[in-house]
Amino acid sequence: MALITGEYSGFLASFRGLNMNSTRDQALLINSSRYAIRRIVVNNASANLTLAAGGIYTASSKGGTAIVPAAQVYVALSAAAKFLDLTLAAILGTDVRTETTLFFSLTTAQGGAATADLFIFGDPL
Repeated sequence: MALITGEYSGFLASFRGLNMNSTRDQALLINSSRYAIRRIVVNNASANLTLAAGGIYTASSKGGTAIVPAAQVYVALSAAAKFLDLTLAAILGTDVRTETTLFFSLTTAQGGAATADLFIFGDPL
């Protein structure tokens, strides 16, 4: 299998320093124009994320398709050494994605300064 220039098998995107105390859209740039998402991991929380909840969407303002549901909680991220595999929407089991930007958007902010890192893994197609 040959890799297409600019695409990396298994790795689609990363965002370091997500603001976990904001309900504003945070753009996630995808390294492929056609892909299947297999896993989204969040880690390296700067604080114990007891209140943060929210998802990932295909359009801004929590629009389009929910890639990760709005009810996703991050409470398992109690320290920088913890990681969390996000719950993926069922549609990801069958649908090829073509969005070059996804949007991380919390429904409930943490309530205090906090950041975390996010990584999206999948298959460029």
